[in-house]
Amino acid sequence: MTSGIDTRQVDKTNPFARAVAHRWFRGAVLGAILVGAVLVGLETVPSIHDAYGEAIWGVDRIVLAVFVIEVVLKILAEGRRPWRYFADPWNVFDFAVTAICLLPLDAKFAQVLRLGRVARSLRLITALPRLQLIVSALLRSLPSFGWITLLLFTL
Repeated sequence: MTSGIDTRQVDKTNPFARAVAHRWFRGAVLGAILVGAVLVGLETVPSIHDAYGEAIWGVDRIVLAVFVIEVVLKILAEGRRPWRYFADPWNVFDFAVTAICLLPLDAKFAQVLRLGRVARSLRLITALPRLQLIVSALLRSLPSFGWITLLLFTL
């Protein structure tokens, strides 16, 4: 299953579906994911965080806004059936990560927020359909790893 709207069957009358299926939209989301990943990495360096913490926070808010816009546009792209957005497990993952990052958490829960921001980097999987296919196949094969491990222990 691919993430979002199938570009071969785009509703030409729905401007949101056309926008979500466009290359620039997917490129912008991919760019936001990469920028977000770099920001999370930069925050782990204390000297960079101390010097540029406010700027990093500001850019992070912009990246989060891009993700919120992506979710809203993808839901609107479903037209009269917005619940179909949640039929794709990758969309549910995107929605959950974005929602976690929007939660108003205090300092005690900063680690949860940081995990949500790290999970945003995992959204790279949803932005690249071929990578999505590989990850889906890997997840489907996990139960087999148990049997392989059992077989190895019997040898």
